[in-house]
Amino acid sequence: MARRVRDLDRATFRAVFGLKWAPLTSVLRFFTVVGTAGFLWGFFAFVAFLFTGFEPANLIVPWAAVAGSWTFAEGTKYLFDRARPFMWDTEVAPLIKTPSSSSFPSGHSATAAAGALALSVIYPGFAPLLVLAGLLVILSRVYLGVHFPVDVLAGTAIGLATAGLVLAAAALVS
Repeated sequence: MARRVRDLDRATFRAVFGLKWAPLTSVLRFFTVVGTAGFLWGFFAFVAFLFTGFEPANLIVPWAAVAGSWTFAEGTKYLFDRARPFMWDTEVAPLIKTPSSSSFPSGHSATAAAGALALSVIYPGFAPLLVLAGLLVILSRVYLGVHFPVDVLAGTAIGLATAGLVLAAAALVS
Protein backbone atom coordinates (compact mmCIF):
# COMPACT_ATOMS: atom_id res chain seq x y z
CA MET A 1 0.00 0.00 0.00
CA ALA A 2 2.77 2.46 0.92
CA ARG A 3 4.47 1.77 -2.41
CA ARG A 4 1.24 2.55 -4.30
CA VAL A 5 0.83 5.83 -2.45
CA ARG A 6 4.47 6.75 -3.15
CA ASP A 7 4.13 5.86 -6.84
CA LEU A 8 0.88 7.84 -7.16
CA ASP A 9 2.50 10.77 -5.34
CA ARG A 10 5.45 10.78 -7.74
CA ALA A 11 3.25 10.36 -10.82
CA THR A 12 1.01 13.22 -9.71
CA PHE A 13 4.07 15.37 -9.05
CA ARG A 14 5.37 14.71 -12.57
CA ALA A 15 1.99 15.55 -14.09
CA VAL A 16 1.64 18.85 -12.20
CA PHE A 17 5.30 19.82 -12.58
CA GLY A 18 5.07 19.06 -16.30
CA LEU A 19 2.35 21.68 -16.80
CA LYS A 20 4.27 24.78 -17.73
CA TRP A 21 2.59 27.98 -18.87
CA ALA A 22 4.51 31.24 -18.43
CA PRO A 23 1.59 33.37 -17.10
CA LEU A 24 0.70 30.69 -14.54
CA THR A 25 4.35 30.29 -13.55
CA SER A 26 4.57 34.02 -12.79
CA VAL A 27 1.39 33.95 -10.70
CA LEU A 28 2.48 30.88 -8.75
CA ARG A 29 5.96 32.29 -8.13
CA PHE A 30 4.31 35.38 -6.68
CA PHE A 31 2.04 33.33 -4.41
CA THR A 32 4.87 31.12 -3.20
CA VAL A 33 6.97 34.18 -2.31
CA VAL A 34 4.18 36.00 -0.44
CA GLY A 35 3.18 32.72 1.18
CA THR A 36 6.59 32.32 2.82
CA ALA A 37 6.27 31.96 6.61
CA GLY A 38 2.64 33.06 6.36
CA PHE A 39 3.45 36.63 5.29
CA LEU A 40 0.35 36.96 3.07
CA TRP A 41 -2.00 35.94 5.88
CA GLY A 42 -0.33 38.08 8.52
CA PHE A 43 -0.40 41.08 6.19
CA PHE A 44 -4.06 40.59 5.31
CA ALA A 45 -4.97 40.18 8.99
CA PHE A 46 -3.11 43.37 9.89
CA VAL A 47 -4.68 45.46 7.12
CA ALA A 48 -8.15 44.10 7.91
CA PHE A 49 -7.55 44.83 11.60
CA LEU A 50 -6.77 48.46 10.75
CA PHE A 51 -9.89 48.86 8.62
CA THR A 52 -12.40 47.00 10.78
CA GLY A 53 -12.23 48.70 14.15
CA PHE A 54 -9.10 47.37 15.82
CA GLU A 55 -10.75 44.25 17.28
CA PRO A 56 -7.79 42.39 18.90
CA ALA A 57 -9.19 38.91 18.17
CA ASN A 58 -9.32 39.73 14.45
CA LEU A 59 -5.54 40.05 14.53
CA ILE A 60 -4.55 37.54 17.20
CA VAL A 61 -6.64 34.59 15.97
CA PRO A 62 -5.27 34.42 12.40
CA TRP A 63 -1.73 35.17 13.57
CA ALA A 64 -1.96 32.39 16.17
CA ALA A 65 -3.35 29.95 13.59
CA VAL A 66 -0.61 30.75 11.08
CA ALA A 67 2.21 30.75 13.66
CA GLY A 68 0.97 27.53 15.23
CA SER A 69 0.65 25.73 11.90
CA TRP A 70 4.07 26.91 10.73
CA THR A 71 5.72 25.84 13.99
CA PHE A 72 4.08 22.42 13.90
CA ALA A 73 4.88 21.82 10.22
CA GLU A 74 8.50 22.94 10.54
CA GLY A 75 8.99 20.82 13.65
CA THR A 76 7.47 17.80 11.94
CA LYS A 77 9.98 18.07 9.08
CA TYR A 78 12.69 16.83 11.46
CA LEU A 79 10.74 13.62 12.11
CA PHE A 80 10.40 12.66 8.45
CA ASP A 81 13.39 14.17 6.66
CA ARG A 82 11.91 13.46 3.21
CA ALA A 83 13.97 14.43 0.19
CA ARG A 84 12.52 17.11 -2.03
CA PRO A 85 11.56 16.26 -5.63
CA PHE A 86 14.68 17.81 -7.15
CA MET A 87 16.84 15.67 -4.85
CA TRP A 88 14.92 12.51 -5.68
CA ASP A 89 15.07 13.15 -9.45
CA THR A 90 18.00 15.22 -10.68
CA GLU A 91 16.11 15.98 -13.91
CA VAL A 92 13.68 18.15 -11.91
CA ALA A 93 14.79 21.77 -12.17
CA PRO A 94 12.72 23.80 -9.70
CA LEU A 95 11.38 27.13 -10.91
CA ILE A 96 12.30 28.95 -7.68
CA LYS A 97 15.16 29.06 -5.20
CA THR A 98 15.29 25.65 -3.58
CA PRO A 99 14.66 25.25 0.14
CA SER A 100 17.14 23.23 2.18
CA SER A 101 14.64 21.82 4.68
CA SER A 102 12.83 18.51 4.46
CA SER A 103 9.98 18.20 1.99
CA PHE A 104 7.38 16.68 4.34
CA PRO A 105 5.14 18.41 5.32
CA SER A 106 4.84 21.66 3.41
CA GLY A 107 5.08 24.69 5.70
CA HIS A 108 3.70 26.97 2.97
CA SER A 109 0.63 24.73 2.67
CA ALA A 110 0.15 24.63 6.44
CA THR A 111 0.19 28.41 6.79
CA ALA A 112 -1.94 28.88 3.65
CA ALA A 113 -4.66 26.56 4.94
CA ALA A 114 -4.54 28.04 8.44
CA GLY A 115 -4.58 31.62 7.22
CA ALA A 116 -7.30 31.09 4.64
CA LEU A 117 -9.56 29.26 7.10
CA ALA A 118 -9.08 31.58 10.07
CA LEU A 119 -9.48 34.72 7.99
CA SER A 120 -12.49 33.30 6.11
CA VAL A 121 -14.28 32.72 9.41
CA ILE A 122 -13.50 36.25 10.61
CA TYR A 123 -14.16 37.94 7.24
CA PRO A 124 -16.66 35.67 5.43
CA GLY A 125 -17.20 38.21 2.65
CA PHE A 126 -13.59 37.67 1.59
CA ALA A 127 -13.71 33.88 1.91
CA PRO A 128 -13.73 33.11 -1.84
CA LEU A 129 -10.62 35.28 -2.41
CA LEU A 130 -8.88 33.91 0.68
CA VAL A 131 -9.55 30.30 -0.30
CA LEU A 132 -8.37 30.97 -3.86
CA ALA A 133 -5.17 32.59 -2.56
CA GLY A 134 -4.61 29.64 -0.23
CA LEU A 135 -5.09 27.15 -3.05
CA LEU A 136 -2.66 29.07 -5.25
CA VAL A 137 0.02 28.98 -2.52
CA ILE A 138 -0.56 25.24 -2.04
CA LEU A 139 -0.53 24.44 -5.78
CA SER A 140 2.57 26.59 -6.29
CA ARG A 141 4.71 24.28 -4.17
CA VAL A 142 4.16 21.28 -6.47
CA TYR A 143 4.01 23.26 -9.73
CA LEU A 144 7.32 25.00 -8.96
CA GLY A 145 9.01 21.68 -8.15
CA VAL A 146 9.78 21.89 -4.44
CA HIS A 147 7.14 19.57 -2.92
CA PHE A 148 5.37 16.33 -3.66
CA PRO A 149 1.53 16.31 -3.52
CA VAL A 150 1.50 14.30 -0.27
CA ASP A 151 3.67 17.01 1.31
CA VAL A 152 1.14 19.71 0.51
CA LEU A 153 -1.80 17.54 1.56
CA ALA A 154 -0.16 16.93 4.95
CA GLY A 155 0.66 20.62 5.32
CA THR A 156 -2.91 21.54 4.43
CA ALA A 157 -4.26 19.10 7.03
CA ILE A 158 -1.95 20.60 9.66
CA GLY A 159 -3.08 24.11 8.78
CA LEU A 160 -6.79 23.27 8.83
CA ALA A 161 -6.49 21.41 12.14
CA THR A 162 -4.45 24.18 13.75
CA ALA A 163 -6.83 26.91 12.58
CA GLY A 164 -9.79 24.85 13.76
CA LEU A 165 -8.26 24.52 17.23
CA VAL A 166 -7.41 28.22 17.44
CA LEU A 167 -10.89 29.22 16.26
CA ALA A 168 -12.51 26.85 18.77
CA ALA A 169 -10.35 28.21 21.58
CA ALA A 170 -11.20 31.79 20.57
CA ALA A 171 -14.91 30.94 20.58
CA LEU A 172 -14.61 29.51 24.11
CA VAL A 173 -12.85 32.64 25.34
CA SER A 174 -15.31 35.11 23.83
